[in-house]
Amino acid sequence: MSSLIDKSPYSEDLASRFDPETNRQARIPSALGYLFFVIPLVMCPDSKFARYHANQSLIMFFLLVIAAVTVSFIPNVIGFILMMLMMLYIIVFSIRGFVLALQCKARRIPLLGKLIIIQFDYFYTFS
Repeated sequence: MSSLIDKSPYSEDLASRFDPETNRQARIPSALGYLFFVIPLVMCPDSKFARYHANQSLIMFFLLVIAAVTVSFIPNVIGFILMMLMMLYIIVFSIRGFVLALQCKARRIPLLGKLIIIQFDYFYTFS
């Protein structure tokens, strides 16, 4: 089972693509970015590591907004269950991102991690 997790594209640590010293300096603002995505952009505007985590946090925020709007159109029980599943996803992967940022790691959010809303590296696109 662990070999499957190790081969997952979501387990790859992308932090090595960024400057290690900047990663250490931006780790706390990057972690706080999972509470509000603007924090790393204001505190460390030049850090690719901070911009990466701000991007991941913004994806989670958009998912929350889309979930809230979508669920408002779905009948009661099904909508409630769908909303709870999406909230569980958001909470679990926000906590994961918070912890990874504190550890100076950068891993993608499963299913949505390849989306780029906030450009953090102009010379590399993730495959």
